[in-house]
Amino acid sequence: MGLPDDVRACFAGFAFGPPCSESEIRRAESELGETLPPVLRAMYLAFDGFEGPTGAAFFCPLFAHDEHGPGLVDMNLFYRGDDLFPQGLVSQCLFFGDGGGGPHWGIKQDVPGKVIHWVASWGSEFQVAGADPLEVWANEKRMYDELNGQEYA
Repeated sequence: MGLPDDVRACFAGFAFGPPCSESEIRRAESELGETLPPVLRAMYLAFDGFEGPTGAAFFCPLFAHDEHGPGLVDMNLFYRGDDLFPQGLVSQCLFFGDGGGGPHWGIKQDVPGKVIHWVASWGSEFQVAGADPLEVWANEKRMYDELNGQEYA
């Protein structure tokens, strides 16, 4: 199984968006001015986002589809287009989701093979959250499952 299949297995019972097409991914890359990291590209080819146990977009859809918030493209262009945010950081990151409490998960160009965790109030500070999106999402899910008294599988 690949990462997208592992994500689906870990989040069985959660709704996933339909796969993105290559043309949708190329459009996103054109609007962002960069290629998607391979890990994100593979997941978008398998599903266009999903919501975690909090109802938040653990994995944002590539483009906004409804009232649930911005898609990956709009969110990143928003951060990069406003000097309120630390441009030295946000211009080097591709944020792809959050757990519902404000912190965002992203991939930072100069921190290969890691997912970062960032809160806007931290300025240019960030934390390494895990090795890949699944590790980060599974840890977040485990926390919510424990809070709800559910067994983590």
